[in-house]
Amino acid sequence: MARNKHPEETVEKILDVSMRLFSEKGYKATTIQDITDALGMSKGAVYHHFKSKEDILDRLSDRYYQRLDWYADPAMLPGANGLEKLRHAFRHFLTDPEKRKVDQLSIGLARNPKIALLTLEATFREGAPYVETLIRLGQADGSIRGVEQPRELAEAFMLLTNVWIGMFAASREECAARFRFCGELLDRFGLPVLDREMQAAALDYYDQVIAPLSSPHL
Repeated sequence: MARNKHPEETVEKILDVSMRLFSEKGYKATTIQDITDALGMSKGAVYHHFKSKEDILDRLSDRYYQRLDWYADPAMLPGANGLEKLRHAFRHFLTDPEKRKVDQLSIGLARNPKIALLTLEATFREGAPYVETLIRLGQADGSIRGVEQPRELAEAFMLLTNVWIGMFAASREECAARFRFCGELLDRFGLPVLDREMQAAALDYYDQVIAPLSSPHL
């Protein structure tokens, strides 16, 4: 068999086609065979790069973040200080259309043990350390005060917003109540991030991303 001289291009093609099929047919209804048929590849070629359909979904999420210049370098985030940068990042993740497309796939599979585990792992492996970096930046410039345990607060922040609210809010009212609670809790620990503007963005996120997941198509 000829060796693939451009594996990065192959991975990108697999991810592009998978994202299109997941969006059109739904993640559950899309099979590896559907993906290979659309690509004109063998299953072996796809499995050479991805262990499973869940692995493809996980890589789609990773790719989204890799395409954000400021995610790799927090100093590039808009904002005059650490607090403003953290607010900008969180607002972006709530409102960006591409992020919403990726989120809708994983949130709709919250009951899938593999997807839930991947989400938790990403929350602690990538999300929390990023938030911690911005908290420490805010501490250094004086925009964030009173936070005594940046790492633990960042982990709690991500766990509550990504999982407790994002994956397991059963209704719009529950989403709003949990978001307000998180905002008040974070305020008490010295991290005033979830203001009213952010709460409005969160409810729009619920309406556009979470609520439609009641459709059997997903």
